[in-house]
Amino acid sequence: MPQKEMRIIPKPPADAIVLEPDAGTLALEGKGGDTYRCGACKTRLMDNVSHMDVFHGAPFDAIKCPKCGKFNGLPEDDHHHH
Repeated sequence: MPQKEMRIIPKPPADAIVLEPDAGTLALEGKGGDTYRCGACKTRLMDNVSHMDVFHGAPFDAIKCPKCGKFNGLPEDDHHHH
């Protein structure tokens, strides 16, 4: 089950889609095998997600970590443009 570090990004613009999970909850949970963690404090933000969950589900630009408040973007090497 790969653990992936997300990358810390600047605060997204006001019209960006930012997932803001409550403390102790996940932004996204699925039935895949990947775990994404905050790039700053390593809190799990998405658990058991698949490529389809992350890239082809509901779109989002960033996840705000409920623990440290930093904004996380998807790792560059995970973006697959078709």
